[in-house]
Order: sequence, then structure tokens, then C-alpha cells
Amino acid sequence: MEKRAIALLAFVLLVFTVMPGFASAAQSTGFEKDFAKYLERVSKERGFTVTEADIEYSLSLYEDTLDNFETVEDLEAFLGEVIQKDGRNLRYLYEDYEISKEELGELLAENGETSDDYVFVDDLYQAVDFYLEARIVRDPDFDKNLEIRLKEVSKVRGFTVTREDVVASLARYEESLDNFKTIDRLFDFLGEIIKKDLSNLDYFTDLYDVNKDELLALMKENGLDINDYIFIDDLDQDINGFFEDMYLIDELSVLMEEYGLTMEEMDRLEAHFLSIFETMDDETLEQIFNLADRMMAFEDFDTATELTPKEAAELLSIYKEFISIFQLKVDFSLIQDGTEKPLSLTALFNLTELVNADLKISLYNVQGEFLADLIITGEMVDSESLHDTGQALSNGTDKPTPAPVKKTVSSDTTAPATVKGGELPKTASNYGMGALAGLFIISGGIFLFRKTRATSLEK
Repeated sequence: MEKRAIALLAFVLLVFTVMPGFASAAQSTGFEKDFAKYLERVSKERGFTVTEADIEYSLSLYEDTLDNFETVEDLEAFLGEVIQKDGRNLRYLYEDYEISKEELGELLAENGETSDDYVFVDDLYQAVDFYLEARIVRDPDFDKNLEIRLKEVSKVRGFTVTREDVVASLARYEESLDNFKTIDRLFDFLGEIIKKDLSNLDYFTDLYDVNKDELLALMKENGLDINDYIFIDDLDQDINGFFEDMYLIDELSVLMEEYGLTMEEMDRLEAHFLSIFETMDDETLEQIFNLADRMMAFEDFDTATELTPKEAAELLSIYKEFISIFQLKVDFSLIQDGTEKPLSLTALFNLTELVNADLKISLYNVQGEFLADLIITGEMVDSESLHDTGQALSNGTDKPTPAPVKKTVSSDTTAPATVKGGELPKTASNYGMGALAGLFIISGGIFLFRKTRATSLEK
């Protein structure tokens, strides 16, 4: 990965923070009205009243929340098919698990549930899978059968695959052999084996539009060896980021030009931030995460909510600490009718609209050397920018994070989740907040991307 991608990724995060229409994936206008209609429609299909709490519970099974969806259409696509009140669309579930309607009822009753506890087909599938697995007794010859299967896997892969290889693969997903009761379930979880002749790497052609030779070349460029991989899913996990980075580079070149950043400015920003990364210690890293947590406290200041003098002082304190960590000097100015007027932080906080004007953010290093100008135009951004920025930073790679999760529910023992200054003006949003969040992100975004990439390549 070229260093240019680091700067470009930071820039897109910055743009998404301050750019109209992209800020923080805010829910669309009319979401509540559309959501009410959705609940009414789902209730009619399901045969009983479905509430917002029911939807939140369903989302919690996948560690998600309603706030993360911009439109009801997105929400509906994620939750999937509703269980019909007469159960006619459960036919495939009965076939897949070879159970009858009566047996399904008995299975749910064993676990204190009925089919009326479920609204969506996918959720019921997940529960049935888990409950049926709980009935299975671990294969008494598990270790013996594992050795037999490993010989078969070795033949397909073209080299000896050991128990230790399987253990290492499972560790990617925070799983272990003890979590599987049968060999079939174990290898269902691990997924497709890479063939000796690499003929099934065409999976990546369909997924990323890259042929086998291009894939192998890309892996070599990034220090990866195909012979270190046994399973398609493990390889996909490691190379997915490369293609996302390429997509960002292509898409962001246009945005960079639109927002007035030149390649020379990007070069200077890149050099500045990389010089800081080289000397950043663990104590400074922890300071960044603490600042991120503090930023998340500003989640709800929008729509007629005021920041108290204490809260305003806290936000300014966060801003100053970020500027100090990333060794920046920042000037704000308003450009109108060809005239540029400097803006203080106080004036910036109180700037609620841009009418026939542009907001310019000028970045310098602490020696006063110019780095870049960013021109901001358009509608206002909301407080969600600050919350999302803090959340992104607090989810950095040097803090404990969830392991990658396989899409299919295959592990035998993991249950699905069951947890159903001065006072600022009252405005729907505020340019000062957006500008500050943008500055946090342009520094923090580059930092996290670099840490993530370094961690990935070290594995």
C-alpha cells in the first residue's frame, strides 16, 4: 500500500464529516414517518403488533442499532423477510433442518420460547441453528476423525495441513477446537479449501474483479504468500483491505480536487503526519483513545440542545489537545465576495450557515510552515460527526476489538445475542463543530489507518 492511500483515506473521512449529505450517515428526512409505516406493514404480515423495541432487539442480535440506518429501505433490506402470520414462508427452514412445524414448536418450547417471539425469518434460522447444535453430543472420536479429515484437506491443498494450522485459522475468529462437536461442523465453519492448482481463486475474480496472477502479484507486493493460506475465507480476510484502499484512491481523487486540496498539499500533510507516527509512543496513543471517548459525549447536542459553558470548555479542551498531539497550527477564515476575513474559534462555533461564502481551514505545522488549505461549502453538519469520530478512534486497533465474524452461524457453542467558553446557540447543527470534527478526523484517520495496516501485515 502506497503512503498516498493513507492521506487519501484521511481526506475522505474529513470530507464525510463536513460535506453536506455525507455527514455521519444521518437518518434521512422523514425516517420516523417511514419507520411507522414499516412497523404497520410488518405487524400486518406477522399477525401481531411489532414495536420499535422488537426491531431494536432483532438488530441487537447482530450487534447493530436503529440509529445506524439512514433509510427504512436499508433497514428493511438488513432485517430481511418477515415471518408470515400463517408460517407459510418457513418451508425452507423445515427442509434445511429436517424438522416439522410441530418439532420446531417443541424445540422453541424447550428453550422457553414460541414462534411468536420472532418477527424475521433470519432471526429464527439463527435460533434454530443454535438450539439444534446444543442437542448434539460431541463426537467421542473427534481427534481421530480430525486426523482423517486433515489428510483429505492436505490432498486438496497440495501440502500437509496440520492440527496446528486449523487451530491458527480458528484463532482468527476467536474460536477453538473445543467449540466444535463434530468434524463436519468444524470444516463448515472454516469454509472452502484453496485447491492445489489454485483454480478456485476465481472466487476473487467475481468478488474483486482481479485474476489469479494479479491477485498473487498484489499479495507479493504486500508481503503475503499464498502458501501460508489453506482456506479461502482466511485469505479473503487479509486481502479485503487492499481492494477497499484501491477503491478509495480512485473515488477520492475527484473529491480532493472538489474540496481544493492539491497533490502538493497532500504530500505535505502526508509527510507531516508520518513524521509524527514514527515517534508516537503508547502513552500518546492512550491519550488519543481517551480524547475519542470524551468526544463521544457530544452525541446529542443537535436540535435545540445547548452546550453549557462547561461543555463548550470541554470541547475546546479536546480540540487543543488534538492540535497539540498532531503538532498543528490552525487558522479559520471566511471567504466572501473575494474578501477573506479571519475567524476566531468563538466566531467559528457560532457560525450556523454559509450564505454566498466559503469556510477556509488553513493548516500549518508548529514551525509555521504551510501545509494545506481546505475549502468548506454547503449545508451545516450535526453533532453525530463528533460522536462518530470519537467512536471510530476508540475502535482503533491497539484497543481490544472484536475478532472478524463469519457470516454463517456455524460454531457449536457460541449463542446468538439475547439482549433485547460561553453558551452556544440553539441550532440544528453548527459549522464550528463540523470543522473541529474534521480536524480530529484528518489526523486521527491517518493514524488509525496506518496502525491498522501495520497490524494486518504483521500477522
